[in-house]
Amino acid sequence: VLSGINLGTYGRDLSPRVEFEDLLRRILEETSVERLRVSSIEPMDVTRDLVELFASTELIAQHFHMPLQSGSDRILAAMHRWYRAEHYARRVELIRERLPHAAIGADVIAGFPGETEADHAATMAFIEALPFTYLHVFSYSKRPATKAASLRNQVPRAITKRRARELRALSERKAAAFRQSQIGRELRVLTLRASTDPVGGRTPAISSNYLHLLVKGLFPCNHWLNVTANASEETHLLAEVS
Repeated sequence: VLSGINLGTYGRDLSPRVEFEDLLRRILEETSVERLRVSSIEPMDVTRDLVELFASTELIAQHFHMPLQSGSDRILAAMHRWYRAEHYARRVELIRERLPHAAIGADVIAGFPGETEADHAATMAFIEALPFTYLHVFSYSKRPATKAASLRNQVPRAITKRRARELRALSERKAAAFRQSQIGRELRVLTLRASTDPVGGRTPAISSNYLHLLVKGLFPCNHWLNVTANASEETHLLAEVS
């Protein structure tokens, strides 16, 4: 997993300047890595070239995690985020156009100071309309000496918790729909650990598009398998070796 702060800006301070895509290509060309996963990237750093690179190889996991924080432009401005909902939506549509089965995840904050019911409703509607496959939902909480802590109109904790619950419920629905859409597909998965369930005989694994699976059979850790997903259960798929 390639992780860092503002990964997408890699190389812009170098001379000659290079792009994040160049780093990914070098990793693929100069190492024996069998699957590279990008941890998180800001939405405005998701370029057409980057998406095309993801689409061109099976060595990069089909998984984009882009911080959203809010679907309300008013709240995004208050957060000093440098994009608006429309910009974010265009990136999601670009990804889905080229990678129809990619995982698309987002971070969302509930209860940022000044967030109204209308702002929360806008966020819910925005997420509902786009093909997200999961969310990481956070409840805003005051942190001493931060600018946000001094903002007026702090949202009561009970309201923040309720909004976070609604966002998590939406995330669960999105994730369930995505899992359901993958039933019948063949997936190349990596086993995460040896099975601890010799009776049930299933081994946990993860796919390129960030699906967690239980594969029928007992397999060692870090083992590649081609499997077919045949059922969705709670937070994972059930699968059998193809």
